[in-house]
Amino acid sequence: MSPRVFISFFTLCISFSLAAQPMRKASSKSDTTSFKIQTNYLSNYAYNGRADSLKSPYFYTTATVNFANGLYASFSLNYLLSPAQSGYDFSELDLGYNYALGEKLTGEVYGSKYFYATGSNLISGNISSDIGFTFNYDLTYLNFHNSFDVFFSNKADMQLVPGFEKEFILSSNNDNKLSITPGVYSSFSSLNFYESTINRRLNPLKNPKIKQAPNAAILQSTTTVNQKGFKFLDMELSLPINYEFNNWNITLTPTYAIPFNKITTTSVNTTTLNGLSKTETINSTPYYETHLANIFFIDLGITYKF
Repeated sequence: MSPRVFISFFTLCISFSLAAQPMRKASSKSDTTSFKIQTNYLSNYAYNGRADSLKSPYFYTTATVNFANGLYASFSLNYLLSPAQSGYDFSELDLGYNYALGEKLTGEVYGSKYFYATGSNLISGNISSDIGFTFNYDLTYLNFHNSFDVFFSNKADMQLVPGFEKEFILSSNNDNKLSITPGVYSSFSSLNFYESTINRRLNPLKNPKIKQAPNAAILQSTTTVNQKGFKFLDMELSLPINYEFNNWNITLTPTYAIPFNKITTTSVNTTTLNGLSKTETINSTPYYETHLANIFFIDLGITYKF
């Protein structure tokens, strides 16, 4: 293969793997059962390169047990820190299996269940569960990561997240290790979850945040994504900085997300008052979608391993 052809092929691979939300990384198998607890601060919640107009910072805690046979289980609690609304927002239960096929190919298969607080306003808040798998291949000079998920809400969504990353060890000895792992990922997804998200936000009977006055008109809304399909939604560039010492691990992950392909929606609103109904068709595309903007956020975490 000529150098020009190789460079063209490599550039093409990079263009299809430029980033989205950070991928799941399979934990290496251990000879013994281990337990870890992790606490994180996330400066802003983003999904497929999208974030609400108002920032949504989170504090979350995750407990994980890894068994010697490769099985694992984890549970996380997520607390919203927005000034206008703070407190428990959602939690997540994960069950999975880490696998290794030879020295270069690793990954995991998993299933997740999500639990939301009443009134949670997450962009992805209508996703009830998820099944998926990852495979990670060591290319010596780069690591190639892929994840594929099926998310379940009112309708199922498929999501593919390919990406490249490379770990650089800055210092290491018997007691500690300092490393950085620059990565670039991309997110491709269908858009069914978006319809149910907009519906939840518009329907007052399903969204406790919208208060109904006594004897007020009843509003019901049905939303449709205008251009459905499997879309390239965002690119993410991340630079995790990781410091390990004894049983502790501290990670700072700055991420820059670049969204693509605006998702526009149309809603049919039916207002009923005193037995009379009126139907209106509106453009229900959220402000943050009509004004797509690049997003920078950080995730700071500390982990203790038993």
